[in-house]
Amino acid sequence: MNWAIQILEYGYVDRFPASNLFAAQPNEGHRRMPYCFGLVRSPDRCILVDTGFFDAAVHERLTRKYGETRWAHPVDVLARVGVAPEQVDTILLTHNHFDHAGCVGAFPAAHVYIQRREIDSYVAAAERAHRFEFLTRSCQADLPEHLAGRTATLVDGFAEIAPGVELRPAHDTHTAGSQVVAVTSDSDGAWVFAGDNVYSYENVEGLHGDGVYAPIAMTTGSATTWLAFADEMLAGVGHDTRRILPFHEAAVWDRFPSTTFDDGLHVAEIRRRP
Repeated sequence: MNWAIQILEYGYVDRFPASNLFAAQPNEGHRRMPYCFGLVRSPDRCILVDTGFFDAAVHERLTRKYGETRWAHPVDVLARVGVAPEQVDTILLTHNHFDHAGCVGAFPAAHVYIQRREIDSYVAAAERAHRFEFLTRSCQADLPEHLAGRTATLVDGFAEIAPGVELRPAHDTHTAGSQVVAVTSDSDGAWVFAGDNVYSYENVEGLHGDGVYAPIAMTTGSATTWLAFADEMLAGVGHDTRRILPFHEAAVWDRFPSTTFDDGLHVAEIRRRP
């Protein structure tokens, strides 16, 4: 199977502190940080990797914290590449955070896949005392109830969703039940949507390209677990970091052919179908 692969930007913040991207690196300044999701297509399939979010109150809060921001509804962003909500048949959620799972309800015909461990861990964390709120602060609180009322699969570990589209667990890294999505085409091998297990290419290429892994910050797992996972993930793509697809990295627009729209948002063409 030769899949078309795109990354779609639905928002950005202008001054995001790099200390929130790289563990134990307090003096790395700020980054313009996009918010994105993935689109994987064949002639008869339309798969989203994450769904983004749209919430005016959250937009306002992020603007107060991070300077200039810009937002568009993910449904409107998909319209820019000719996809209507009812065409989306599958949603693959890398993890249960609001900016990745906030618009699942906008695609009612899609079958949703997420790791069972991610949902179970969220439910257990939500039942703990208020002092443990860190574990749930960024989560999409209504996702478990939403999934219970529609067609959804809670995955246990690895799973093939379609020919060449595979879910790979990344447990106890960014979140308790994170996963990444590998898309393998007949002609050019594998690409991996990393979710938030890679915020920036610098996580896997090293700060300023020094080649030393820079573990992700904002995690409920451990740096040790992430380092082992990142090394395994990179080995699966021949240590070609360009084949790791992050959702919060502005350099994507330079590394791949990209379109910039009037509102400053982008779409990157990772792989076109022949």
